[in-house]
Amino acid sequence: MFYQSHGKKFITAHGKHAENWVDYENQPSCQLAHLFNHSSAPWLSQKYVREVKETTFSDISSYGGYNGDEDLGQMGALGVLMAIRLYQMDGGASVNSSYEITAPVFDKIRIELNPEYYPGDKFLIITENNAPDNPYIQKAQLNGTDWTNVSFSHDAFSKGGSSGSLWGKIPTGIGADR
Repeated sequence: MFYQSHGKKFITAHGKHAENWVDYENQPSCQLAHLFNHSSAPWLSQKYVREVKETTFSDISSYGGYNGDEDLGQMGALGVLMAIRLYQMDGGASVNSSYEITAPVFDKIRIELNPEYYPGDKFLIITENNAPDNPYIQKAQLNGTDWTNVSFSHDAFSKGGSSGSLWGKIPTGIGADR
C-alpha cells in the first residue's frame, strides 16, 4: 500500500480520501507508517516515515508544505514530529506512553524540558550517518546504553538525557522483538 502511494506523494485529493489506503492529507492516516513498528517490521517504519516526511512535508512553501485538512495544526505538528523523530501512537494519552524512534531530518536536536512539568532539563537526539539514502537504524542508544527497541518511554524522556542512533543502508532487526 505504501509502495503504491509513493507516486501520489502519499496523499489523495481532498474529498476523495477513501480512494487510497495511505493518505497523509487526512488525520486518520497519521500513524500508518509507524504501524510497522508494532507488526515486527520496524525497518519499514524507518523507511516510510522518512519517505513520507521528505515527500509530503518537506516543501516549505505555502503551496507545497501543507497538504489537506489542517484541523488546528495536527498535520503541521505531524510534520514536525517526523522531522525530530518522535511520535506517540497514543498521542500521549496513555499512562505509559512511549515515543517511536524514526529517522530525523536533523543530526542533533535539543529539547528543553520545562521544570514545572519534567524532572529533567533537556533531552538530546543525536544521529550519525544521517542521510536520505540511510533510512535504517544500525545501532541505537538511550542515555549511553545500547538500545534494541524502537521506542522509549515518556518517563525516560521526561527525566532528560539522550537518544542516539547510527543509520545505514541495510535494514537490521532492531525493534523486531518488540
